[in-house]
Amino acid sequence: MDTIDNIIEDRKDPERQPRRHRRLFLLICAGSLAAAVGIFVLLINGYVNKRYDNYRVVSSYEREDSNTVEYISKDGYLIKYSKDGVSELDSQGKTIWTGSYDMDNPEICYCGDYVLVADIGGKEAYIYNGEDAGTELSVDYEIRQACVSRQGVVALLLEDTASDMINLYDPYDVSSSLLAEIPTNVEDGYPIAVALSPDGLSVVASYLSVTNGKAESRVAFYNFSEIGKSRDYLVGAQNYEDDLVTDIRFLEDSKVCLMGDGIFYIWSNMKKPKQIVEKQIKEEIRSVFYDKKNLGVITETGREDQPYRMTVMDTGSGKKRMEITFDNAYDCVDLKRKEILLYSQRQISVFKLNGVEKFSYTVEGNVDYFFPAQKRNRYYLLDETRVQQIKLADQ
Repeated sequence: MDTIDNIIEDRKDPERQPRRHRRLFLLICAGSLAAAVGIFVLLINGYVNKRYDNYRVVSSYEREDSNTVEYISKDGYLIKYSKDGVSELDSQGKTIWTGSYDMDNPEICYCGDYVLVADIGGKEAYIYNGEDAGTELSVDYEIRQACVSRQGVVALLLEDTASDMINLYDPYDVSSSLLAEIPTNVEDGYPIAVALSPDGLSVVASYLSVTNGKAESRVAFYNFSEIGKSRDYLVGAQNYEDDLVTDIRFLEDSKVCLMGDGIFYIWSNMKKPKQIVEKQIKEEIRSVFYDKKNLGVITETGREDQPYRMTVMDTGSGKKRMEITFDNAYDCVDLKRKEILLYSQRQISVFKLNGVEKFSYTVEGNVDYFFPAQKRNRYYLLDETRVQQIKLADQ
């Protein structure tokens, strides 16, 4: 409100009044904008962190398979496989593509459009791109591990009576499918884990060796670009004397995670590998999940009221992004589309990466699988007899 002195000054200086009005107008605009931004942030926060306590069934169909059939989720669709075949299904249960084979111990993985099914302990693998009946890859030695890249390149860890080898194949090259062969040397040890980068240019392998009666890991980094070819593919190696690296997972083309008993190492730059993160977990690890940006672990706290601790770390720095304790029963966990999905036979749960529990529900039947569907807030819920697509809803 104008004071008498201000009014007198305005009359003495006619140009002052318009300036004061402009300042007042700008202050009002700034205040209105700040209030609007605050309301917008509250609305967005409420939308992003909204919690649900129920669901409705969007679609449902009967499972026409036995308990020997396994399922995985791929880009919002379902892939089911067994000893005699594999197929991809849409949300209505219609077959998108199918392939046949005869395997004793099929193991499946995918990257991009390519799906690989390998007979672990056998000598055959099949690769599918969704456009044909599949391409067979036959090898001379037993398959121990198998990986596929988004270009369709396949890496196989093969076991021979004398030694093991890591072979790289292009199944679609009719003239010569073998791209590279990495024999296992006695000095390296016994290979226990192998991973292929999504771009198909790098392989990381962990070897178990015994030196002076003590077990240790030797991790080798192979690169198949021009840089790697000039060095017989080996571009780096690291010995871990006190830790055994038992699992390897590529987070992206040039970033890989080495997992041991309570410890994680993250390496980057597969042409000149460099360790960028070392993280030790003191509590007993129960589960691990990850994507390009996030590495998550669930550990046991030893507490009855909150038996589990969930921690999510940044894969570039190892810094903690989120940590919560919870009591949701679960047997399986996965990180898909920036959501952490957990499920057991009776309970399904969804957490956001910021630790907010988005959804938790105790189901009546036995849950076999719980996967994300294509659309937001939609999931596949599979029990022994049905495949349901559900949508989260309020009570």
